[in-house]
Amino acid sequence: MTESLLATFQQWLLFSGAVLAIGCVAWRSIVAAGARRAIGSSAEAAIAGMERTVAALGVGSSLVVAAAWMLRMVVQVMGFRDPFVPLWEDVSFLLFETTWGTVWMAQGVTLPFLIGAFAWARSGSTRAWRMAVFPVLALVATLALASHAMGVESARALFVTVDGVHALAAGCWIGALAIIVTVGRPAEGDEVGRRLFAAQLRAFSPMAVASVAALIAMGTALSWTHLGSLSNLWATGYGRVLMAKVSVAGAVFLAGLINWEEHLFYDTMDGALAVHRRAALEVGLAAAVLLLTAVLVHSVKP
Repeated sequence: MTESLLATFQQWLLFSGAVLAIGCVAWRSIVAAGARRAIGSSAEAAIAGMERTVAALGVGSSLVVAAAWMLRMVVQVMGFRDPFVPLWEDVSFLLFETTWGTVWMAQGVTLPFLIGAFAWARSGSTRAWRMAVFPVLALVATLALASHAMGVESARALFVTVDGVHALAAGCWIGALAIIVTVGRPAEGDEVGRRLFAAQLRAFSPMAVASVAALIAMGTALSWTHLGSLSNLWATGYGRVLMAKVSVAGAVFLAGLINWEEHLFYDTMDGALAVHRRAALEVGLAAAVLLLTAVLVHSVKP
């Protein structure tokens, strides 16, 4: 029981940190760039300040991923441990004689570059933000290579790619939205802040629509592959957790749709604050989806 809870917590930390790290890069590349074009020089100082804050959040999210990465080894050893052999033999076998160990080490190599890129970006360096794209993509690749998609022997490369796109889309949508909610809330009476918040949401909307479409398509493909048959959706523990995840994800989609349809109200302070509250709810529900995903990862497939 303790091992199962620890494994779920570790996976939730990993997913949450990765989604936020992806979101930081997506926000800087698409949302901040769109806001700059929409507002111009009048908000340049505010956007530059937000970029430094987002870079600091990137460092924090990367450190969360690093903590989850280290905890993953603990969980793996707990599940694999043979009490009749020395501990170092179990660890050595996991690291050097399993695919899991290769992916785990690759993820560990990626993390210093990710942390370093975000730390450098805090200075305001455009090059640092560009460099951060590469370790973020490498992180996404390691997540996919450690997923259930690796168990699809007939089309492994295809489904690992599908899983990677699924993770990337989640980060571009929920991760970037979490950044907007965290650093973009306009203060009462701050007209520049309200305009900047509205500009961010307008730049974010096309990316969010594309990400949701990718999530639904990739998620459907992965779910069908892992389930095997429709009856397993209600007849197995894996299927029931999946149904719970889909239900909460549906609530997230609904909250996002309401915000998207009410974009005209960004142009008033009351409307902007209402949209911010709904966006915060969207992010909170998404955190629950990530928790259910963590449970699903450690559930036995039908």
